[in-house]
Amino acid sequence: MDLAEIARELYTADPAGFVAARDRAAREADDDLARRIKKLRKPTLAAWAVNRLVASEPARFDELLDLGERLRAAQRELRGDELRDLAAERARLLRAVTDRAVELAAEGGHVLGEAARNQIEQTFTAALSDPDAAAAVRAATLAAPLEYSGFGLDELAAASIRRRSAGPKEGRSARPTKGSGDEPGGELVRLRNRLREKEDHVSEAEREVRGAEEEQHEAEQCAQRLREELADAQERLRTAGENLRAARHKHQRAVRARDTAARELDRERPPE
Repeated sequence: MDLAEIARELYTADPAGFVAARDRAAREADDDLARRIKKLRKPTLAAWAVNRLVASEPARFDELLDLGERLRAAQRELRGDELRDLAAERARLLRAVTDRAVELAAEGGHVLGEAARNQIEQTFTAALSDPDAAAAVRAATLAAPLEYSGFGLDELAAASIRRRSAGPKEGRSARPTKGSGDEPGGELVRLRNRLREKEDHVSEAEREVRGAEEEQHEAEQCAQRLREELADAQERLRTAGENLRAARHKHQRAVRARDTAARELDRERPPE
């Protein structure tokens, strides 16, 4: 198998056995491939849940990507009525595919919390919104969840949906006033800035998680080396103990033989 096949197999299997399976695959590979295999990082539970769903139920993921294409087409043409319907479908489908990924994780023995669930939904949102992210998710080899910066609908498309949904109010101009929520430069910008700030916090936390995971992996490797060294030392200690007992037994025999020879010599020695 090549690296892509090995990685997909590792990243869709139970993450609890990832390190042992990766090291076993590296031992069975040639030197160049083994080095590349050893660089594979253990996936987070959220990333593994996404990999598991994409690998086992690709039709669900394809449905999500199809919706992304339809959304982008509607955004380009600012078809507000269609965008409103697609936005509702987007929310429903993201919820459904996230729920299924969480279910598959539970079936695999891992119950995910709210933070992991949010990471799964963010990853699917990124795949729906960005073709490059979609390709990364489709490979089913994610080691960490993807981050998504944006609303899924661009500012003009979102404004178009609001205008067509609300319509002009009685006694007021339908034209948005400066700083209003209907204008991309007003409330939308404030919300976008707020979202980016929160996403920065999430990104920082995810970096800390990845750092902690790498430290854990290094500690696991160190512990494995120490276990192997301990097993080797215990074997050497056992062998040394056996050698010591054999040497003492030999020494005792030699002492007894010497004493016997000395007594025989005394008996044969002529009196003075």
